[in-house]
Amino acid sequence: MRRFLPGFVFVFVVLLSYAALTQDKPTAAAGQKKGGHTDPQACHNTGPYTTTCNPFGADKKAHAVDKTCGITGDAKSDGDKAQDKQKNNLCASASSSPHEVKVPELKTLQENVDKSNVDYGSVGDHHQGPPADRATLFTQLPPGSTKEGDLVSFVGYIVEAKGGSSETVNCHCPDLFSGGNPLSIDVHMALADHPVTLSKTTKDATLCTDTFVAETIPHLRPASLELAAIQPLVGKKIVKVTGQIFFDGSHRPCQGTTRGSSDPARFTVWEIHPVYKIEVCTKNTINDCGADSANWQSAGGTAAHHGTTHKGGKKKGST
Repeated sequence: MRRFLPGFVFVFVVLLSYAALTQDKPTAAAGQKKGGHTDPQACHNTGPYTTTCNPFGADKKAHAVDKTCGITGDAKSDGDKAQDKQKNNLCASASSSPHEVKVPELKTLQENVDKSNVDYGSVGDHHQGPPADRATLFTQLPPGSTKEGDLVSFVGYIVEAKGGSSETVNCHCPDLFSGGNPLSIDVHMALADHPVTLSKTTKDATLCTDTFVAETIPHLRPASLELAAIQPLVGKKIVKVTGQIFFDGSHRPCQGTTRGSSDPARFTVWEIHPVYKIEVCTKNTINDCGADSANWQSAGGTAAHHGTTHKGGKKKGST
């Protein structure tokens, strides 16, 4: 027995050495780093983004994604193409004086869309996704109603702000969790008309009851609409968010306090998207922060210049 012991020890040591050597070798799928993190994949290149409108004025900032991700992103279906084109619309159709939209109106708009009985929502959640003919969603909106493409403003609070996900509209540029570039993805905000505190145990229920969504898009986005600039406003400032009103037919709203197929959860899938401007009230009470008051400054801290700049760098309606 003793004469076999040295050989056994030798084999055991060799096996341990081999295990140590292979332990540090990557065993995950291609593109994965040590520690489970993945190398961000390149955005799909679909050509440049083009628009004749500029709601950001002199603050607009070109980004790499503007050169590689067109107005319909990398969408394949007709429904996604139609919706992504609307998501990337910097030419809201209303006048330079936006309509102030409030929570009751948003809830009514949602109810009216649902009366149309048009199926929408995530394909993965057993719905058809956004319809190719978006007009079918709005057959029950009454004459004179706020409609998709109008310029609106909302006065209230930013409850939450975070980077968006990898999706067709942004040519599947990777999200922040995957190590993506924040300049290539949307910023998602949950908005409410009163202060809201989120807790881990009741977060979804609170979002369902009190909030809807606004999003900034990466194309030509100024620094004041980046996540880093928005985060300090969350829960601390009364804001006015201005942009296009849009119906996100890829999601479903909450049913009561039960979230639908959306992130963040929200009481309606009507959104302000894209956001053209965020202003901060110089007063501390909502009653002093009427949408038409003079108590607003840009999120960057300067006096707000009202109106939206469109083709040729002029305010809509100017000559």
